Amino acid sequence: MTQQSPALYIFIVTIVTTVFTINVANVKCKAGFENVGQWCFSFYLVGKSLSDSIEICTKAGGNMVLIDEYRKIEMLRKHMKEKGLIHKLTVQNREEIRELTTYQENYCNTYKTNRLLKPAEEFYIPNAKLPVNFNGNGRARLTTPSGFFIAKSPIPSAGYGAWTKTRVRKYTVLGEYEGEEHKIEGNSPYSWVIYEDKKKEKRHFIDASSPAKSNWLRYINCARNVWEENVYSFVCDNLVFYMTTKEVEPNTEFLTWYGRNDGLMLGITKLHPASELDLNSTFYIRLSYMPQDFKKNDLKYHQNWFSNKHDIKENKIQYGILDSYHDGAWKIQRENNYTYYTGEDGFSVPFVCEHQPLDVK
Repeated sequence: MTQQSPALYIFIVTIVTTVFTINVANVKCKAGFENVGQWCFSFYLVGKSLSDSIEICTKAGGNMVLIDEYRKIEMLRKHMKEKGLIHKLTVQNREEIRELTTYQENYCNTYKTNRLLKPAEEFYIPNAKLPVNFNGNGRARLTTPSGFFIAKSPIPSAGYGAWTKTRVRKYTVLGEYEGEEHKIEGNSPYSWVIYEDKKKEKRHFIDASSPAKSNWLRYINCARNVWEENVYSFVCDNLVFYMTTKEVEPNTEFLTWYGRNDGLMLGITKLHPASELDLNSTFYIRLSYMPQDFKKNDLKYHQNWFSNKHDIKENKIQYGILDSYHDGAWKIQRENNYTYYTGEDGFSVPFVCEHQPLDVK
């Protein structure tokens, strides 16, 4: 499969890193809002959808942040850093990624060294033993190990999914993904592409489209967001393994992210947030929103649109404007429509509300 880099849609706002000295005398804010420079902001660290963010800001007596001044964004960022709003989240996520990577590498090294010396059950949960006489097309289901089961997934159009009956510990390797191996690229949504060299010139495919030639892991569906993802898929020794990334509770469906960069040919054309956003090591907070069909990227246009209340009603479809922080750098970027994966509730991130300072007599 041809790998494509996911496009990032950037709201073009160049922020100059400058410390502004602002006279903040006589600035009064409503209850629940903080005085930051000459502005009044309220920070909501529990993630909400775009529509919920707008509603909450309105009920609080404010609105989403009006991006009308560079220095406002600068002061807002400075305040979030000083208050530690971004530190815990980014550090925690990086530690989780480092821990996962280390475990995966150690597992792979151990597997390659000992796979011919030890039985499969010492490395992962083996397939259930097949009965002597069975229907060939039922092979994949019949390989489901004890303690797991295949049942209808609640995810729209996902079909059947793989579930657990019991609690599964973090970093449990569920097994090896089985299928037909071939050299020709097809259109199967069950095919992994395995690169055999660093230059990615040699490759083969593991195709689990046939239930008669695959195992139960073919039923693990695509996660709709990073929070419900509980399985990580990785390649080791030209094989694909599935491993839990967290403790999985009983009667929970296993879900993994089949991204373009993971090499699975799903043929998905809808937009997954992980295709555009770094959900693991970047801090995101929603500042504002814009109509989806807007053409201009300047602050003046944003200010004019936001002040027109009738525009808000007429443009029923909006996208959010996120501020992101990664490795000491800030960037404003667009939040697209991810409801195909997130459901109608939408993409949940922390957000900021703003209101005009109260008159001080």
